[in-house]
Amino acid sequence: MSVSIKDLNDKLTKQPYVSGYTPSRDDEKAFKQIFGDNVNVIQWASRMASYYPVEREQMAAESNKRSETDSDY
Repeated sequence: MSVSIKDLNDKLTKQPYVSGYTPSRDDEKAFKQIFGDNVNVIQWASRMASYYPVEREQMAAESNKRSETDSDY
C-alpha cells in the first residue's frame, strides 16, 4: 500500500479506518509506512494530537516570544 498522506486523510474523512469501519491489515501497513519503527515519533504525534489546533498555535506563538534554545525544531 503506497498512498499519500493527503489521500489517506481524505479517505479517513469518510471512514475511521483505511478499509472501512474496523481496523485491518491495511491500517497496520499504512501505520508502518508512515511511522516505521520510530516509537518516539509515534508517541510525540500522539501527544501533539491531544491538543486542539488553536492550542498548538498558542504554543508556537509563545515559543517565538522566548529566546532561542539549543533545539533545531
